[in-house]
Amino acid sequence: MSEKPSRLAQSAYDSPYSRSGAPSQAHPTGDPYAPLRARALSTLGEMGYDPTTMIERGVLWAEDQDPFGHVKQSKFMHFLGIGFHRTMESYDAYLSEQEYDDMIHSRSIIPTIRKYELTIRRQVKYPDSLIVANRPDSIEPTRYYGTTSLFSLQQQTIVAEVKGSATFIDARTGRPTDIRNRSDGWPKVYDAYVGKVESAQTKKQSWDMKNPKRRSSKI
Repeated sequence: MSEKPSRLAQSAYDSPYSRSGAPSQAHPTGDPYAPLRARALSTLGEMGYDPTTMIERGVLWAEDQDPFGHVKQSKFMHFLGIGFHRTMESYDAYLSEQEYDDMIHSRSIIPTIRKYELTIRRQVKYPDSLIVANRPDSIEPTRYYGTTSLFSLQQQTIVAEVKGSATFIDARTGRPTDIRNRSDGWPKVYDAYVGKVESAQTKKQSWDMKNPKRRSSKI
């Protein structure tokens, strides 16, 4: 029988020795999450999630739990919100520095949440670490549709997800705007996400065919 990891090892996802750039010698407490992380990233990639916008957030005992020892519903939205922001940050690859700065300071085009639906599939408990992952579902000249999910390293599955859409708003008029007709960078955002959507949905369809849905285990 393998020895149970120490308490420190069980929360090693927050250790700097689990990050890139750490010394190459053995982790001081051991990191049981390394193989779990590798499996999770492989699965998410096959499901069509964008690797460039993924981020990991470890569950904190003192901050993230409710009195019953489960991650709070409000924390799910906090974690997912990190993913929303990562998607917006990805526009930096296509916008000029001025265009990106204008977006962040609401001087030009603003990607504004239009609507979303949160599904909590499973409870999450400390210790655990969650990968926040975005998958582009569709894009229109004035709107973006996507899925943002939380993948538990401990449970090796998606524990919560948001499906929703954002509208590209002209900050001067407060109205939706066709980003194909705006300054140089925004048509590049549109064209890039057309490609991202096609790639993501192709991978998702392949994943769904290989992994047909079983009886739901949602809360």
